[in-house]
Amino acid sequence: MIKLGIFGDQTSSPGLVGRIGQIPGVAIEGVYFSGNVPVPEGFKEFFSPVELMRLSDAVLVINEKSISSDLIRLILRKSKHIYLRAIPQLTLREIKELTDLEKEAGIVNYIYNPFDFIPYFDILKKKDNPVLINLRTCFEGKTLSPGDEMLLLVTALHRMVQNNYKKTEVFGIKDAKDDLVINTRIEYEDSSVVNLTVTNEQGPGHCEIFRYSGKARFEFSAPLYNAYPDDDKEYASICNFIHVIQQGVKPANSFDNLQNGVRIVNEINEHLRFNDIRV
Repeated sequence: MIKLGIFGDQTSSPGLVGRIGQIPGVAIEGVYFSGNVPVPEGFKEFFSPVELMRLSDAVLVINEKSISSDLIRLILRKSKHIYLRAIPQLTLREIKELTDLEKEAGIVNYIYNPFDFIPYFDILKKKDNPVLINLRTCFEGKTLSPGDEMLLLVTALHRMVQNNYKKTEVFGIKDAKDDLVINTRIEYEDSSVVNLTVTNEQGPGHCEIFRYSGKARFEFSAPLYNAYPDDDKEYASICNFIHVIQQGVKPANSFDNLQNGVRIVNEINEHLRFNDIRV
């Protein structure tokens, strides 16, 4: 039985919290909600995050407002498995420190990413890694900034390619006050390449995947994800997090993927001085 501690705030979904308690092999020790936020009915409230951590095997951080490197660092130093709903603003130095702490603690770190739940991309999860991906899509632009969405997208792409990032080249961009367009080429050490075009225009997008075993192409008429966070997707993500802990199989390091995503977004930002992309 895995003992869970839940950290939340006013952005946390009561319905999601209730569903988490029904996951097989899970017992919720209690919840710690920051601010003047009512705790969902039926859950034991803790007023000390440290005390809740002490009693828990794993910590779910399902808030968006109070996630910080200090909080993550504290959880890792307590050697607790950690799930993060959102990616906080972290520097490369902070990510490197968190990666080292995670490896030292030998725990599972899992970062929710809505781009991981795209049926079109299931083909990328096969062992035959892509050689070339031509992707054109648009930002949702309702709840996240373009910079946040770019970081989520390139982090998800890196996880799919599953190889070390090498370099990126930026070919064009339009001002954020206009319809945002970014054209960039991301290269990996195994010679895989992602040609990525992202826009705010709610137009059709497409993806072409060229690999040794053949070519795949699909089109979509909406952004690659429709809402963030989505309760069903996040519930599936938390179930995956629990499953990884139960199986004892360590997945690809999420902070490593995040580090490469931040590097790519940093390079775009430095090259274009585009203020909306910030890390």
